[in-house]
Formats: sequence, C-alpha cells, structure tokens
Amino acid sequence: AILSIVRDNDIEGDLRAPSGLSNAKCRCIIALSEAFEGGELSDDILTSASDEEVSLKLNNVKGIGPWSVDMFLLFECHRKDILPIGDLAVRNGTAKLWKVKGKGKNGNMCAQKDKHLIESLHEPFSPYRSISSYYMYQLVDVKG
Repeated sequence: AILSIVRDNDIEGDLRAPSGLSNAKCRCIIALSEAFEGGELSDDILTSASDEEVSLKLNNVKGIGPWSVDMFLLFECHRKDILPIGDLAVRNGTAKLWKVKGKGKNGNMCAQKDKHLIESLHEPFSPYRSISSYYMYQLVDVKG
C-alpha cells in the first residue's frame, strides 16, 4: 500500500511533503514496505518468531537499528525479556537504582562500554527484563 503511494520514485512529492517526515524516515518506510512485499517480513514473523529472529530481520531493513527494534519488541509486541541498553532512560534508571557510575562522559552509563555491567545488574530479572526496563522509565521520572 505504501509503495503504491510513491510514483516514479518521487519520495518528496508523494510521501515526504504530505507526511512531514524526513527523507531518511521516508526511505526507511519504503524499505520496510519492500521487505513486507518481498516476503522477508510478515505479520506472522513479527508476532511469532523469536526476539533474536525479529531483531535480525528488522535490523536488515535500511534505517532500522537496534534501538528501534527494542522499542518495537518492548512496547508494540510486549515481549517479556527486552533490555534496551541503547535507550538513555534505561541506562539512567539503571545508574540511579543501583547507584553506579558508568564509563561514559561525566560518569554516565555508556551503551557500549557499560553493556556487561547493565546486563549483569538486570540479570536477576531474566526472563522478565522488560519489567525491569519499564521500571527504569518510571524511575527516571521520579524527582530526587
């Protein structure tokens, strides 16, 4: 359906201008549509495949990265064991709850440098790390 909107590869006139999205987001939407049309993705794959398989398939779509995949699995698919280390709120909540400093600038938690520390702190919640992730979002909103 999205592909039928874009005629003669006129992303600007057919998709970007009417939607207000950036060119990069429009290209991502088109790539995602092409993946569905080509059979690389389907509703069945997204709803019944393992977290790892969905992640691999979605990360193969140009414009979709690990953060987007984690947000999709956590908030849209309601998967139970998602720990979005790339999300700043999850890292900040982790640092606040466990009173730890990270290896990032000014002691902030860094997705790459502190990956193993964050995973180990959330390990007791496995296979329900989505719940600990939800709590990290709530924790960063608490004043004090």
